[in-house]
Amino acid sequence: MRSAVRSAAVAACLLALAAPAHAELAAWDQAKVTDLARQLETSTNALRDSFRRQPHPTTGSAQRRSFANLQKQIAQLQRGSRALRTALEGGAGRKETQGRYTSLMQTVRRARDNARSVFTGTDVEKQADAVRDVLNQLTPFYEANAEPLQPVRRQAPTKAPAPAPAPAPAPANPPAKQ
Repeated sequence: MRSAVRSAAVAACLLALAAPAHAELAAWDQAKVTDLARQLETSTNALRDSFRRQPHPTTGSAQRRSFANLQKQIAQLQRGSRALRTALEGGAGRKETQGRYTSLMQTVRRARDNARSVFTGTDVEKQADAVRDVLNQLTPFYEANAEPLQPVRRQAPTKAPAPAPAPAPAPANPPAKQ
């Protein structure tokens, strides 16, 4: 009987150690979340303004489509952050604003994918960092196990591999042995 109890205790300990730790949502603080939404709207407005001042890629550039998509997504972020702020200022809580937050984060993920292939100036990167910082503060109120957003790493343009050098031609008449 003792061995059965001991085995059960060991099994319970092993399960407890093997189970992943589940973080919980941050305690809801309406005033703090509303203030973060205001900061997010301000920072997305600044991001959109600085992105608009960026030079557009030339016609035929590989970046042109990503640039246009990113421009639309930044506008969506601006509208989404405004909608979130408006709802929170109106007294909406976590349940009522979860859909707006989720939609906003989906746009963020798509924008990050496009941003990897668009070259931007330091002002745009600085404004994007400000947006990312606010989102990282806001996320624990909506997502329990979310990883903080990291800066976007630019992808270098892909180039076709250089052709291998052609082998040297063999001499037409090899020298005769003497």
